[in-house]
Amino acid sequence: MKNIFYIMVFLTNLTFGQAVKLTAPEIEKYAKSIDKLRTENKLVKISYPNMSGCGGGVDGYYLNKKLILIDSRYNAELGFSSRTFYNCQDKFIKVIYREHFAEWVKYDKNYPPEKFEYDPTKMTYTDTVYSITLSNPTVFFKKADNKIITNKLDQTLIDGLLNCGEEMKVQLQEVIYQVDSLRFIKEMPFDCEDKYYVNERHPLSIGCGDELYWNVVKLNENIIELLIDQLNDTTTTESIVPLFGYYYTTADIAFTALQEIIHKIPTFDLLEIEFDKEGCGYCSYWQHLNKSYENREKFKSAVKQWYHYNKDNFIWVESNSFETCICNGQHPNGGHYELKTDKK
Repeated sequence: MKNIFYIMVFLTNLTFGQAVKLTAPEIEKYAKSIDKLRTENKLVKISYPNMSGCGGGVDGYYLNKKLILIDSRYNAELGFSSRTFYNCQDKFIKVIYREHFAEWVKYDKNYPPEKFEYDPTKMTYTDTVYSITLSNPTVFFKKADNKIITNKLDQTLIDGLLNCGEEMKVQLQEVIYQVDSLRFIKEMPFDCEDKYYVNERHPLSIGCGDELYWNVVKLNENIIELLIDQLNDTTTTESIVPLFGYYYTTADIAFTALQEIIHKIPTFDLLEIEFDKEGCGYCSYWQHLNKSYENREKFKSAVKQWYHYNKDNFIWVESNSFETCICNGQHPNGGHYELKTDKK
């Protein structure tokens, strides 16, 4: 909580007029606070579902819906490069760039391929880290094996990294825009009357749900934490809940999408209420969450805690089963996540 408070005060002060660049110690304290919040699962992680042309696999971390960290990694056959960007008020203030690659020239010199079979245990690796603090003045360090090689600015490298970071910002925002479209959904899947695949559009696909919904589901594990973050969004949509007379909120749709990505979420345990076995069944879910905003906040907190406690124990199950609707055909993801059990 202390780190969240520090960052929020920090951002507020900048919002209300700090015109000069931050000092290097201020930036370092800010970066360390962000690192700690990520370790404590206090940030919302969103992943770009495709490979970024300049960054590889991209993860964005958000606090109160503001991007504060980008982490990206390009994996090669033997080695990787990584880029970490600390973001403040939509500006990068620190960048860490690392190159960790096999030293093929050295290896071939010591173990000529015409004399030796390849032995990966004898391969050596470069490990170069560039640390760039965008204070006034900019602080630049190039290190290898934890030793400083130079502190002379490489502006070409800095410009290339910052351009890559801006590109990844746009890519992450595309994911957010797509998930934000949940509030425009007019029909949620219930009973797919014509039995067409839910991921194919057809004039008769009544009951199969809006394409917007299934496009979000297809983002799969990349948006799990973003969906959880929306579980207190009470924005009312035009989609009617069959049988129970409610309208879906964005939070309800987000949880339904989450259930299609992770099956067998213990909904009623997390709600801390009983399933209505003798009455209307699932209506207890709707009644409880529509009773008060506090109930939604509590449910969001419980789902978040359950997910982070179990996230290392989820397994991927290839399947065409649907969790939340009477739908036939191929599931858009071709499977789902669920908790590993002794039988699996």
